[in-house]
Amino acid sequence: MTTYDTHLCLVSAQATPNLLPLLDDAWRPKKVVLACSAQMKHAAQALRAVIQTKASGMVVETLELPNAYDYAALSDSFLSYLAEHESEHIALNVTGGTKLMAVAAQEAFRSAGKPVFYVNVESDEVLVIGEKSTGQAAQPLRAKLKVHEMLRAHGYSVTTQEHPQITRELRDLTARLVDRVSSAGRALGALNALARAARDNNLRVELNRDQSSMALGDVVALFADAGLLRQQGDTLIFKDEESRFFANGGWLEAHVYEALQSLRAQHDGLTDVAMGVRVAFGGQDPRSAGKAKDKNEIDVAFLYRNTLHLIECKTANLAQGGKGDDNKATEALYKMESLLKLGGLRTRGMVVDYRGQLASSEADRQRAKESHIEIVSGVQLKDLKGTIARLWLPARQT
Repeated sequence: MTTYDTHLCLVSAQATPNLLPLLDDAWRPKKVVLACSAQMKHAAQALRAVIQTKASGMVVETLELPNAYDYAALSDSFLSYLAEHESEHIALNVTGGTKLMAVAAQEAFRSAGKPVFYVNVESDEVLVIGEKSTGQAAQPLRAKLKVHEMLRAHGYSVTTQEHPQITRELRDLTARLVDRVSSAGRALGALNALARAARDNNLRVELNRDQSSMALGDVVALFADAGLLRQQGDTLIFKDEESRFFANGGWLEAHVYEALQSLRAQHDGLTDVAMGVRVAFGGQDPRSAGKAKDKNEIDVAFLYRNTLHLIECKTANLAQGGKGDDNKATEALYKMESLLKLGGLRTRGMVVDYRGQLASSEADRQRAKESHIEIVSGVQLKDLKGTIARLWLPARQT
């Protein structure tokens, strides 16, 4: 198959179609030219940062473009660049940019007899459309990104992420809690509140009479058996901060994380899973890392066929009131809507709601549907792997 010394890429808010061919061994060029308008300079800087990290030694240049909607000026810019680099074996990645930018670039390359290719991000394939002699069908891309690389390519930096080793004891605990999904909701909500109160009280919290229910006692016993806490009279004492966090809903994040790790063996397109991902703006400039403020926290994130998938995990009572006039269910959907902007247009979102209040509200279900957010709740957690696979991991057609 034909490879090219230089790729000219049209920079847009969608980084993946430009990035994948640059990182693929079969397509990797010696040089990449990032053609961008003034509005896309930030996106070009973010893309450059990932290229320089993942493809050490690749030359990265920038072609500054005029108004992205001035066809004549765009055409002149592309024709002038090609005339100045007539001897280079250069190809156009036409996937990005505005539609007018793409048309102007493709016409310029066609008139100069230079090849053009298009990246199908749905199938991770490249289609060469500018070389009459190739006769090639779509070519698969093998490059695989990590969660932090995908976020960085879109202008964010990951300040914290976890790839924890979940012990057998903790897996057994989460399995027992999922088995009791129909009955343990209120008790787990009470334990959430206790664990939250213990955060600023040396990992200790006092039980009051209203919290001394048999159901709560059973749940506390499960966490005690797993070695996460102990009860001394009317006082709960958590083993350490990690144990307190696990009791404060972190167990559901771990359960989702483990389910996805298990699915990796069955789906080769599922390439990276991370938990507790904290995201800050300013990812393209390492010098600003210490100044950037965390803006978002993602419970669980993974990449499937180089598409970012984000999951929020909720064990609290989402029917309770939140800030202002919204309940916690609506707030959970608001947060996911904001998270969906992190990884480009194809980013997908899900809320895993242990107690099931989110799915019980017609208004919330409709809002989630309109925002393309999946809801997994209640007894669906008993087949979490199957539910995620059906919703998000279709088998590749052969």
